[in-house]
Amino acid sequence: MPDTGGVLAGERATSRQERMAVLQEDRFDVYPIGIVHSRIADRRLMPPQGVTAEIEVFPEFEDGLLRIEENTHIWVIGWLHEGDRHRLQLVRPEYEPARRRRGVFGLRSVARPNLLSLSACRLLAVEGNRLVVDPLELIDGTPVLDIKRYSVSWDCIFSARSSRDRYLIDLTGPERLAEFEREAANFHGERCPWVVAGARLIQHLHELWGIRPKDDELCVTISLHPELAHLSDTLQALTGATFGSGRLRVQPGELVVFEHGERRLALAPRPLPTTDLDTIRTLPITELFAPVED
Repeated sequence: MPDTGGVLAGERATSRQERMAVLQEDRFDVYPIGIVHSRIADRRLMPPQGVTAEIEVFPEFEDGLLRIEENTHIWVIGWLHEGDRHRLQLVRPEYEPARRRRGVFGLRSVARPNLLSLSACRLLAVEGNRLVVDPLELIDGTPVLDIKRYSVSWDCIFSARSSRDRYLIDLTGPERLAEFEREAANFHGERCPWVVAGARLIQHLHELWGIRPKDDELCVTISLHPELAHLSDTLQALTGATFGSGRLRVQPGELVVFEHGERRLALAPRPLPTTDLDTIRTLPITELFAPVED
């Protein structure tokens, strides 16, 4: 029987080259409608949670801002001018070895064929043709291609999961803490001291039990005490627990409880010793939560 493997491979390569040639001829007209003004000019120095920044919309597009201030949040579509257009796969060391190589279409990387970024931001102020937003992870001078309103009914999917929620990765360190804080703040509405303390607690639970915060077997009991309402929001946001899934429970006391299989951890939140977020990020966890014996 003749060996057709090489022929078929050659045909596939030729077909791919032909498709690429057609795509390269089918160009799209894209032009910036504004530019980012940020205190961060080097993307290596951008904090994981982003920073408050300004978007200057060019005068010829200013009419498009009419009544934009009626939205609390917007999508910012930028052009990652320092990105790599040729890499389609990257290695992420935080994943287990078999899952470290990943395609860029499943990542939020600056490497991608079309250097588009997508950022959901709170709209803090509108000053003529300038928008003040927070947080934005685009560096100073990044071209802005478009702005759209953020829609709760279309864009907010609380039950969504990414690979980081489905597979165990290292969730320790300040970068992961910043991600937890941002996720909780998006759910709660602000990055307050209890959001940071709750994010610390979820990180501590991962270190203690070696499980993902959204593990299907993790049950969380939150407090109905008014002074712990911000913490309760944070824990529900980061664990993804709901009444419908059977993973969310409530109790009137001033305790939070985590259960996973035969393991149980009950904690009494201490009064926060400070409202300074950076200090809360570095305090020993025992200064924020006290273990409670059953």
